[in-house]
Amino acid sequence: RMPLVTISVLSGKPDTYREAVADSVNEAVLDTLDFPPDDRYQLIRELPQQDLEIQDREGDRAVLELTMRAGQAREDKVAFYDRVTEALADDPGIPPENVLIVITENGEEDWSFGSGVAQFIDGDRT
Repeated sequence: RMPLVTISVLSGKPDTYREAVADSVNEAVLDTLDFPPDDRYQLIRELPQQDLEIQDREGDRAVLELTMRAGQAREDKVAFYDRVTEALADDPGIPPENVLIVITENGEEDWSFGSGVAQFIDGDRT
């Protein structure tokens, strides 16, 4: 059930900021959602302030979109929300109220890791 995580942050931040966001999100995924440590699939988008709106909130903010196979327990998702906002507040300092999270689940047939093969169906993860 590995997730594909799309992370949207404000543009103009240094590489160390984006790395801290990516690492904090990955640590929270590993701590709460029970994924293998080598299943890190992240897309990081930088958007200008006017293109990253979360109501009328100001300052640093992030939108996290996780796409994963169905079946993750509700309590694990709730634990992820808590852990990732705590981690992002710690490093790089994004206020928890400025983190929007959406989890979308899909089926095994919805994934191909390359070569046009549906690895979760065919059993070949190469």
